[in-house]
Amino acid sequence: MKRRFLPVFALALFAVSSTYAQTPNDAYIFAARSPATGPRMMGMAGVGIAGVADYGALRTNPAGLGYFSNSEIGGSLHTLSATEDAQYFTGIRTSSAAEADVRATRLSNLAYIQKLPTSQGSFVLGLAFNQINTFDRNLVFGGTNATSSISTSFLPYADEFTVEEDANGPFPSFFSDIPELAYDGGAIEFLFENVGTNNGLFYEAVAPGTRVDQLGDVLEKGRINELNLGGAWEASQDVMIGISANFAFGSYNFESIYEEADAYNENTPEDYEVALSDGSLFGFNRLLYEEGFESDLSGFNVRGGVSTTTLASGLRVGAVLETPTFYEVRENFYRELTTWFDEGGSLDANTHGDYEYELRTPWRIGAGASWEIGGFLLAGDLEYVDWSQMEFDGDASDDNLFRDLNREIRDTMDPVWNMRIGGAYEFGNFTVRGGVATYPDPFDRNVSRGGDEADRDRRFVSAGVSYRFAQNFYLDAGWTRMKFDDEYTPYADVDEPPLVEESVTQNRFLLGVRIGF
Repeated sequence: MKRRFLPVFALALFAVSSTYAQTPNDAYIFAARSPATGPRMMGMAGVGIAGVADYGALRTNPAGLGYFSNSEIGGSLHTLSATEDAQYFTGIRTSSAAEADVRATRLSNLAYIQKLPTSQGSFVLGLAFNQINTFDRNLVFGGTNATSSISTSFLPYADEFTVEEDANGPFPSFFSDIPELAYDGGAIEFLFENVGTNNGLFYEAVAPGTRVDQLGDVLEKGRINELNLGGAWEASQDVMIGISANFAFGSYNFESIYEEADAYNENTPEDYEVALSDGSLFGFNRLLYEEGFESDLSGFNVRGGVSTTTLASGLRVGAVLETPTFYEVRENFYRELTTWFDEGGSLDANTHGDYEYELRTPWRIGAGASWEIGGFLLAGDLEYVDWSQMEFDGDASDDNLFRDLNREIRDTMDPVWNMRIGGAYEFGNFTVRGGVATYPDPFDRNVSRGGDEADRDRRFVSAGVSYRFAQNFYLDAGWTRMKFDDEYTPYADVDEPPLVEESVTQNRFLLGVRIGF
């Protein structure tokens, strides 16, 4: 039987209609953000809605700019370290724990604050570059599996192919790019002799029930930044109003390498045959499946807030409203599959493409309060985000796809209340800070392996210190640790897919300077 391959350009054109990263989870990754920007606010876990004289106010509540007593320039660098501990569950088998680390050092903030002269009150403008989220993670897992194989997940459903015929006999024509990739790459085979019978038309490279070693490496990287332009003014005595226009931009990169190997030689040449026009390949030996995508994002939102100290001595309260961010996403994706055989060599295939779509994030509403007495400051924030309001949009030809995605978002995502609490103490030239924050998981999740549900709530602990070297020269340092649990499924569409349970710890350290004038 002659095997048929689409030309590379045809695969690319076909893949455009099969969008890659458009899932509610990916949308959440793009839209989520860390609690704080800048070392001072990071030291207090991002607390600042009540109003704070820091360039981070452009990100938290622009009304805080009104409390600046002088002009200022500032900036910071950050170092990130992310660690993932993973356990791999394959049926009755559990692998030993694996650990992976990723590190990065980047520019985190750069800001210019200008306090303008006024006859009374306060009027302050600000321009800042702020990193608002980072995606750096690395997951490594592996184990022996006798329950399932990724090759089984490649088998097409009945509506994903049709059988055609020419002078050489029957052959499959696919409507889905993944089964086609698997067929062209030798991971599944068409049984032309079963055409017209009630028997299955495809079978997989790995014989069911045989043991294979599985190994995976998943790398995520990238970041989202904001360019903030805003200002604040004293609308009446001790009442600040602020607004900022925010231009978001950045990229997200996902790379996955997955391998299966017949390490125990339980798959023999008699178990599997791939027929080619110039001969046949026999017996599964190993497969390598690589996939990934890169998303470039650009968006815009407006943030407005109010802050006042009129209610009581030492008490400051504030509120902020942020419009949705309207993102344009440009995406490039690829899939590559290579299968090696016991006899005859190997087969490989690939598909790639690009796509553009739009994402609208939810509204954000927040309120905060701070109380200062002597050198002590205690503050807290509450932020409401209804993640079910997120929406995809794009080419009219994919209206059904976006309608289904938006319905899935409404059905699986919930509103959350993000909470931040922080404090500071100033003595001499030093200020020390600390804080905690909790960002609940917005998804309605399924119960994981073993009956326990992964705790995906993101919890933050932070600390920081500032030192004043001169009247208007400060050195600031901030640290935060984020912890949460997660799960990853290397493949689905099998009776009992494997599961990776993850414990993620991310440490960020910021070091910056501020110069007033």
